[in-house]
Amino acid sequence: MKAWSCLVLGVFLCLPLAAQQPTFTETVVVTASGEEENLESVAAAVTVFDEGEISRSLETSLAALLRRSSGVTLLRSGLDGGVTSLFSRGTNSTHTLVLFEGIRLNDPYFGGYDWSLPLTAGVGKLELVRGPYSALYGADALGGVVQLFAPQRSGTSWQILGETGSGGWSRYQGGVSVGSQSWDLSVQAVERQGTGELVNDDFWGKALTFSAGFRPRDGARVGVLVRASRSRTEIPFSGAQATPHRFTAAEETLVGLPWRFRLGPSLQLEGHLARVEGNLTFRDPDDPWGYTAADTDKESWQGRLALRGQLGPHRWQLGGEWRQDEVTAGSSFGPALTDRKQTVRSLFLQDRWSLGRGGEVTAGLRWDRAGAWEELSPRVTWSLPWASGRVWVAAGKGFRAPSLGELYYPYSGNPTLQPERSESVELGVTQMLGNVMLQLVPFANRITNLVDFDYTTWRFANIAESRQKGVELSLERRLQHRLLRLSGTYLEAEDQDGLRLLRRPQWSGSFTLGENFAWGQGEVSLVYVGRRPDLDPVSFARVQQGGFFTANLAAQLPLTELSALTVRVENLADRSYQEVRGYPAPGRRVFVGLALGRQ
Repeated sequence: MKAWSCLVLGVFLCLPLAAQQPTFTETVVVTASGEEENLESVAAAVTVFDEGEISRSLETSLAALLRRSSGVTLLRSGLDGGVTSLFSRGTNSTHTLVLFEGIRLNDPYFGGYDWSLPLTAGVGKLELVRGPYSALYGADALGGVVQLFAPQRSGTSWQILGETGSGGWSRYQGGVSVGSQSWDLSVQAVERQGTGELVNDDFWGKALTFSAGFRPRDGARVGVLVRASRSRTEIPFSGAQATPHRFTAAEETLVGLPWRFRLGPSLQLEGHLARVEGNLTFRDPDDPWGYTAADTDKESWQGRLALRGQLGPHRWQLGGEWRQDEVTAGSSFGPALTDRKQTVRSLFLQDRWSLGRGGEVTAGLRWDRAGAWEELSPRVTWSLPWASGRVWVAAGKGFRAPSLGELYYPYSGNPTLQPERSESVELGVTQMLGNVMLQLVPFANRITNLVDFDYTTWRFANIAESRQKGVELSLERRLQHRLLRLSGTYLEAEDQDGLRLLRRPQWSGSFTLGENFAWGQGEVSLVYVGRRPDLDPVSFARVQQGGFFTANLAAQLPLTELSALTVRVENLADRSYQEVRGYPAPGRRVFVGLALGRQ
């Protein structure tokens, strides 16, 4: 099988190319600075997955795409519906902020975000910015920010995809997008399901995204954004014990009203009002300890207002945010939280000062306050461009606010908890080599006040600390017909006692090559995750988990002007491995589908 993998990769690399573009294809980034700028001009560690790459990959889960970026590790518990955690620069899985069009998705109950939930359908672009960005976005942005964007297209396009494959897999996906200079409308829907090899090992998930916008004049847009997802995952075992009826189910619904108006040649006002609600259900009628049911209802109201402008050499923005989180949770043992609320108020300011030949300084400061705590988060970046590249130095602080579960959960909750805090510094170099972008970013983090369970008091407390340092390397080539991405990360992540942090590999990397040919589209993606410490799910002892290497293929072969055959292969070499200790990953899987549509 190794020979077959090398042969397939060789075919992709050696096929003739179309005429190459003379320069690197422009890709717009918003998340790094809060305003649009070209990818090659950004003084930050950024990875962008655009609509073309998302479509060509044929992936269903956004987590599969994020694996291709440097600086992050994603680990999944078993099959596609299993809990999936993201670790950015070795920070905790609760230390990455997740946004959809600026709307926060992180869990207010115990923090973090389960990356098994978001599917690729209804996402037109994904931006990942690594490093602390609490100065611009507030809580949870210690390790980085992931922002999703809905498709916004002009003209008319539609797509329908039906797919079947190994393990009882099926996927049905469809969408339509229409638009002009004055309005846009997009509706995307998907449903997927599969079956594992064990008893009670099935999963299904579905999502719907609706996005519409009206542009009353140049530089203005008033929109409506709705995204709803539902999923159910069966759990076949817990440790060494079979659980034939255990399952979890999750629901998430986002409704947002984003808008922006240009008030003058260099002045723009933008903001949004949004509501995010979710529900998590757990059932296990056979649990020997009586923990047979648990339900959690979450709700978050959010508002943001920002004013951006330019005055001489200064490009500035200032604004404020308001958010109210509410959680109700209970189980077969009784209520845990009942309508517990936390309100956060924020103000932020950022200035980008052009120094001419001296480069540019970006300085930001944000104030957040909720209940018993308040936080000031600064970040400063100095960058110096030259004819074919850019160098920058950045330092900043980030924080994660205590979650409602950590504050108020019965017996273990601690209302006096303070935010977790980080200090970070990085040095970045971007070099353009024709239409190839090469980036090298060494970084170092120190996180204090980490919330952990204190066995002396049997409550959560700010008692832990961790340090992360490493180097990110990425090479990217973007043309209209080809995408080449190579990434690698070296990471040292330890706690205050010098122990390596769980599930953080020292070495990781990926290689992606996507191509538009005369006969269709094709892509090969290779991912490597090195050895890392983990916990044995039976003995709870620290163990060394072996690394893994996977190869995935995807191809779309046109049959007619409006139809194409799709083929995907996951784990091409049929390797046996575990991403999370005790949860075997699927072997080789083959998926075949029929796509209809017009772009």
